[in-house]
Amino acid sequence: MKKYPTGITALDSSLSGGIPSGSLILLVEKPGAGAEILTFQFAVLGLKNGENILYVVTDDTEKNLVEYIRIYYPEANLDENFKVISFASNESKLFTFDPLRGLRILLSKERFDRIIVNSMEKVVRIYSEDEAITFVEELSKKVKEDEAVAMIVLTHGTCSERFENTLKSIVDGIFEFDIRERENEIQRILKVIKLRRCAIPKNVFRYDITERGLRMESLMRVI
Repeated sequence: MKKYPTGITALDSSLSGGIPSGSLILLVEKPGAGAEILTFQFAVLGLKNGENILYVVTDDTEKNLVEYIRIYYPEANLDENFKVISFASNESKLFTFDPLRGLRILLSKERFDRIIVNSMEKVVRIYSEDEAITFVEELSKKVKEDEAVAMIVLTHGTCSERFENTLKSIVDGIFEFDIRERENEIQRILKVIKLRRCAIPKNVFRYDITERGLRMESLMRVI
């Protein structure tokens, strides 16, 4: 079974090399936890490996996304293997008037190794929770057919509990990003809650946001 490394050594080691192919991963974060930075690392590593990447950004333009990625990875070769679809850009009439339909058409015609959707809140605001759920089910089927991996980002508390729980039941993996305050220090914590076809780490990870993306410390404790 092929594994897709995330680019974070401690996490990949705990996952025996990375995320199994055919997986749809939900990144659930508290605001400011930095889940989208993991998606940057995931995408950039895929480009270094010669893979085809699709990055769907729903709340920003393609230009801003590229600039944000280059803050952490100025050397990244965001070339023809890096496809960006922005719900906020006037790239074409197809995506301007119905970006989700345009995305579905693209996914039906092309194969990508790594797919990122950042984030689901805007999809729900434009369409509905039921339509967003249908899309996630389609994306799950797509990554399994193509033996790819997809990550979708959701900020905890921005959508209904029903919607969040439904996504958690559909996806193959759940990574939770939390922020805690300890003795006047902000601590960021990652937990792998669910991951099919892979041994789930019994530990939680502490990480920092650095100029080179997420940096994880040693395993913190056994749950």
